[in-house]
Amino acid sequence: MKAAARAAAALPRPFSPPFTRADKRRRVMVIPNLSRSFSTMSSAVFRSLGYRSLTLPLADHEAQRLGKRFVHNDACFPAQINVGEFIKFLSTGAMAPGEVAVTLAKNCEDCRAGQYSALTRKALDDAGYTDVAIVTTGADTKRIHPGFASGIRFRLKMLWGTAITDALDAMVRATRPYEREPGSVERLYEEHLDRISLALERGPRKALAALRSAVAAFNQVPAERPAKRPRVLVIGEILMNYHETANRQIVRYLEKNGMEVLLPDIASFFAKQVVVDKHMACRGLARYPLLKRCESFVTECAFRHVLGRVEAIARRFRFYEPRPVISELAAGITGFIDPAIVAGEGWLIPAEIMHYAKKGVTSFVIIQPFGCLPNQITGRGIVKPLKERFPYINILALDYDYDVSMANLENRLQMLVMAAKQYT
Repeated sequence: MKAAARAAAALPRPFSPPFTRADKRRRVMVIPNLSRSFSTMSSAVFRSLGYRSLTLPLADHEAQRLGKRFVHNDACFPAQINVGEFIKFLSTGAMAPGEVAVTLAKNCEDCRAGQYSALTRKALDDAGYTDVAIVTTGADTKRIHPGFASGIRFRLKMLWGTAITDALDAMVRATRPYEREPGSVERLYEEHLDRISLALERGPRKALAALRSAVAAFNQVPAERPAKRPRVLVIGEILMNYHETANRQIVRYLEKNGMEVLLPDIASFFAKQVVVDKHMACRGLARYPLLKRCESFVTECAFRHVLGRVEAIARRFRFYEPRPVISELAAGITGFIDPAIVAGEGWLIPAEIMHYAKKGVTSFVIIQPFGCLPNQITGRGIVKPLKERFPYINILALDYDYDVSMANLENRLQMLVMAAKQYT
């Protein structure tokens, strides 16, 4: 027994070096990309808490090549994208590895988002960056980052930032297809994303004021909207939804082909867990049901307050449309899919599709990484039962990996575009 204990103690730490309290000032937390606004906002939240941080450039072809090289080819495409962004940045020599901490989201334990830290640690070590530390936003059960914990302040700031940048992105997608001067909306977006991020470092009130300013500016953009374009909801695995180079700029492609694109709010992805926790607690599936019910109640109140404040400002936007709240989405899937499912996007994909189908949207694109089992089940797997409920809708499921190109997807997308225009 003692010999075994000594042998175990002699083993190297599986996640070394750890991110310690001293690293708060010594290391820069580099933020990978989800959407540009979400990642820029996240970097601002870390700075507001006293950390040094920067947002990485979107993965280009070289970053994707590096991701494929250092993440096993059978692992999912989003993992390759973000790890590739890290290694591409480190390969430039802009910072010494000992000055960097790569920062990862942690959720959905049954898919890559719950196992990112192990994938990333191996990739960094194989690429020669053994001095880089890792920070995750989830519970640190393996002592990877004892110097950082995602406490209540961090979570509240992220909630405010996510809700506000969701509102900003919605204004972009509602205005850009109708702009008279090409590029005017993009310039305005960049300007106000920077303003909102800087304001968020000073607190939610300043960020809300920055959002009011953005709404006023977007209301002044010259835009011709005599009749709405046919609308399409793009939904699927969360990184594929929002990462423009990962999804081969599918939103811009559809806009150039005469469509107005809808995307789900990022806040809904996180709010979904409130519904899951409530159902798990009520059905005795949680370890501590009473505690879980209390936690979900408090979290739900926080979401309701923050989203309500942001929505009150968003209503002033001239093309405003109400966004679905999570309770409405959850109610819509009753009898269709179990609300306690957490694999991948869980019940959120069919819930969003059903919500917009009832609002008159007839075109839907589900995008997921090739071989992503959780989202193949709750994405492609729900197409047939959805079509049975809504026979008039057109659903296109697309798989992505490193080798897919927009040319490979274009023919199928063009069929969806032609059908949408024909029946609008």
